[in-house]
Amino acid sequence: MACLIFREFHRVSTTIRSEDPLSSSTPVPVGADSFRSAGWTPRLVLSLISLLCLVESAAFANIATTTAVPRIIGHFNTTQGGWLVTVTTLAGAASSPLFGKLADLYGKRRMILVVLVLACLGEIVAATAPVFGVMIVGHVLLGALTALLFLCYSLIRDVYPKRLVPFAASVSVTGMGLLLVGAPFLIGVLIDHFGFRSVYVFNFAWLVVMGVVMVLTTPETGVRRPARLDVLGALMLAGGVTLILLPVSKATQWGWGSVRVVGLLIGGVVVLAVYALVALRTQEPVLDLRALFRRTVLFGVLGGGMGNSLSLVMTILLAMLAMTPRQLGGTYGLGYTATEYAFVTATFALASVVGGLLVGLVARRTGARRLMYLGLGLLAGGSLVLMSAHDTLGKILTGCVIVGLGSGLAMGAMPIMVIGGTQESEQGAMSSAGGLSAGLIGAAMSTLVFAIMTPTVKSPAPGVLVYGDSGISNALLAVAGVALLSLLIGAILLRPRDGGAEEKQAMALAEETALPA
Repeated sequence: MACLIFREFHRVSTTIRSEDPLSSSTPVPVGADSFRSAGWTPRLVLSLISLLCLVESAAFANIATTTAVPRIIGHFNTTQGGWLVTVTTLAGAASSPLFGKLADLYGKRRMILVVLVLACLGEIVAATAPVFGVMIVGHVLLGALTALLFLCYSLIRDVYPKRLVPFAASVSVTGMGLLLVGAPFLIGVLIDHFGFRSVYVFNFAWLVVMGVVMVLTTPETGVRRPARLDVLGALMLAGGVTLILLPVSKATQWGWGSVRVVGLLIGGVVVLAVYALVALRTQEPVLDLRALFRRTVLFGVLGGGMGNSLSLVMTILLAMLAMTPRQLGGTYGLGYTATEYAFVTATFALASVVGGLLVGLVARRTGARRLMYLGLGLLAGGSLVLMSAHDTLGKILTGCVIVGLGSGLAMGAMPIMVIGGTQESEQGAMSSAGGLSAGLIGAAMSTLVFAIMTPTVKSPAPGVLVYGDSGISNALLAVAGVALLSLLIGAILLRPRDGGAEEKQAMALAEETALPA
């Protein structure tokens, strides 16, 4: 069955080379008209299931990584476990806008297949990695999964019957929340009984099966739009951030004043500065700085990116707090198995889903900005709660609920604020900017957290690495500080000049165009 996907991928690559990408008269694929005009059929149901499952494979990969980090760093005897998250989020942030542009040129289904091939290669590499460096390469390839969220939704919008699009899109969003609650239990069973490599094998099989079902049931979109690829911009943005994060993660080993650390930091700043100059002169940059630097948009993207990325970082810290044996952690550690830890992750995810739902229920009365303030405040407060008390399950779950609610509120408020600060023609680009922000901030925070914890690491036995309580507490303090700083930036420096009238109009626009739940 897997041959179907790779055969289709070969056909896709041949088509991309031979097509005129800017043609606006691309014929509608065979079968698309009948598919779009039909009601609910077994084919359409299978199509929706396959696309939903592909979207959720990205969430599964993230949860699996954060849950498996303690096992992975012990197996490879490394203190650089944060790079598993860093490279995945960086690769996803840099590649997603490019996949979006390619989808406009060559078709959404084709790009989904390209993403699946890259991700399958990443799963194989990670599952068989003999050394930690090879594992990192696998996670770079897994970053492509980030693009599935908007590619699958866009394909639904283009080829599904119009009257069924709202329901299908709603299911694709709510289904993601349900997976975040249920996936940790499956991941826990896999890790406890078959080892951390089993989660990569499982996701590989998941991608292959659902990819085959999608190929057999879902037609290609006939929609084509002219677009320009800013490959250089994506590489410069990801490269500049990497040049900064690498010396931060290695500073304990190399020394903060070493030539390598200082040189890489300066190099990263220079690359990002050059990117800014180039982006301001590029017609369709990977990140539109002119639109981004509007107050409402910048705070929306910053706050939403914080909500997304800090929740990812928090799950790594929670895994260490819950899965480290007390006799090794000393003053912390519940000694949970991966299966038992699933109850902690599920609580966190459920609180995040509730936070997102609250935005939809009260945003019209309160405004998205106030909900963003509340979300960032809860992120900071929950981190401080965990910092001061994390030696029992009750205390950890209390922090989980507070941080999860904050994350959901911040992520839910972001699109409303983005709509409020952009014109309709800019909203697609700025939506991808939100994902880019989450990826870059997530990469930076995961690197920072491990850089803070690394000086406290100890190895009580071969193949066992344990971070000191002070290191974890300081990392939680850093998370709280970053969230609080973001709140203050929004409240003081990025306050709207019109008293929030533009954001209120955005809320009304969002309601008019919202898909029914």
